[in-house]
Amino acid sequence: MKFYEIDTALSEAIEHGDSPVRLRISLDWSNTGFYESVFEQDIIEASFFGLKENTGGTTARGELLLDNAYGVYACGGNGGKGAGKEVRISFSLGEGLPYFQRFVLYVDDKGLQDIRGPGRLRTLRIGLQDRSALLRKTEQNRDWTAPAIFTYSVICDKTQPDKSLVHLIAQRAGIGVADIDCSTIPVTLPYARLTKNVWAELSELARTYRAHLECAPEKPLVFAHSPYQSEPESIDDCSYTFSGEHIFYLRETARAELYRNTVRLKINIPVALDKQEIWRYDDPPVLYNTDLTPIYPFRSTIIRDIQNEGYEAHYQIKDSKGTERTVIYADQIDTQEEATERLDYQGGPFSYSVYDVTTHHEKAIITLNTETDGDLYRAAIYGRPIVLDLNRSCFLRDSGAIAQYGTAALNVSGSYFSEDEINGRPQYEDWAGRELAERLRNKREFTVKTHRGLFYARIGAMVEIETKAETLKGTINALSLRYKRDAAFVAAFKILED
Repeated sequence: MKFYEIDTALSEAIEHGDSPVRLRISLDWSNTGFYESVFEQDIIEASFFGLKENTGGTTARGELLLDNAYGVYACGGNGGKGAGKEVRISFSLGEGLPYFQRFVLYVDDKGLQDIRGPGRLRTLRIGLQDRSALLRKTEQNRDWTAPAIFTYSVICDKTQPDKSLVHLIAQRAGIGVADIDCSTIPVTLPYARLTKNVWAELSELARTYRAHLECAPEKPLVFAHSPYQSEPESIDDCSYTFSGEHIFYLRETARAELYRNTVRLKINIPVALDKQEIWRYDDPPVLYNTDLTPIYPFRSTIIRDIQNEGYEAHYQIKDSKGTERTVIYADQIDTQEEATERLDYQGGPFSYSVYDVTTHHEKAIITLNTETDGDLYRAAIYGRPIVLDLNRSCFLRDSGAIAQYGTAALNVSGSYFSEDEINGRPQYEDWAGRELAERLRNKREFTVKTHRGLFYARIGAMVEIETKAETLKGTINALSLRYKRDAAFVAAFKILED
């Protein structure tokens, strides 16, 4: 991944390093869709932060402090209001150069904070957050006793968004196909059940498939740069080289807490099976004939549960070892006519007065009746089941590293791992192998500060650091951009060594 592309003249001005950074802040103050810019001289200070979260996503936030001596920005009782307003942040250098829109953020829940001091001192403080903060709240009012379930999906494919997990999850927050910049990850997943908010689910997908997830300025949602994507992977050329003439602060720290020499992955993985018997009646009382064939007598003196309304036929299958396994989802289920044809009985006749296989995916609601006394030999329902393979495991370790340092284990689980074959092994094993290879390296983290206008840097971009002792490469994991009216611009980066 590289820095954002900016105008050539702007790039050259940054390289020369002799022009002051300029900032433009635009808001829709009147809720009319027209964005008005704050007077540049009123911007006392502005800070913006970006961070790669441990859960997989990349987030941004910020804070503005505006000179509001005349109440221009909080008139009409706006103080404390304005939460959720869109704020567009753009940067430039010097005079006559174009602005580059770097952030699209939103006023946080505190709204426009009108602050008054002694005399005519009056300022406006605005806390900002990116769309990810909104996505974390999208499920607060949903009924999670009936969570969303997606079946036979691919991880990400914009050509078939109705089967793309990224698009299906984002759609729950009102993000459409045109709002997503994504790669194609054709790995399939038979079953996915959402239990968390939209951002948490997308972050777990990004972690599982090593993708870059961000609410970026160019699109409301970006899900790209995955080693599992079908598009050719771009070569990670360095976007920028930091040297002594560019930076005024450099700190090196060890990230020993990232080191691991053992990866223990344990997951419950959904497995799709061919159409087969998914339910058979076996409630007592039951009789057996000479060849141990079960017989279920129905008599007018005894009313069985299946003859009452609301009887639940929970789907189950038996594997090759005879072990019963619960079905978590089934489709292609017998119609009422097909299920009736499977009935085997003597007397009766038997028939289904209620046969509901659409309300629930893991059970049927049925009522079986008989006109006169009879014996039921078999009542069954067929369908295409999905079952959970419980405690699927993958343990990888480096024996040499363990002998040298002792065991340092990483325990991992997740909902989106697949058994699709990648590089000759299941995807979850491939993920564990990549994770172990990364964790075995003793990495350092460098904090770099510069006055250069590197506002077009982005999380995940590769950069170089040149010192007298060495030249090294690393990935930006965090950044901050600080603008002050009466001080030099400061861009700070945390760079994790590769």
